[in-house]
Amino acid sequence: MKSIVTFVVASLFAAGVAFAAAETSKPGKCCAAAAKEGKKCEHKCCVEAAKAGDNCTKCGGAGKIAKPAK
Repeated sequence: MKSIVTFVVASLFAAGVAFAAAETSKPGKCCAAAAKEGKKCEHKCCVEAAKAGDNCTKCGGAGKIAKPAK
């Protein structure tokens, strides 16, 4: 019984790590709206995050800025 519980806990932990590693790039709402208009977001926080290669978490973004597919 203990080995089954250990296996289940280890499996759940491994699945959690796998999903965390697969974090997708998500721009903030303001950045997505600006992109639809063919512009770049001019919020100070978004500009600072973009310089670091990240999406602005303050505006709802997550992860690194996605590189466009060629």
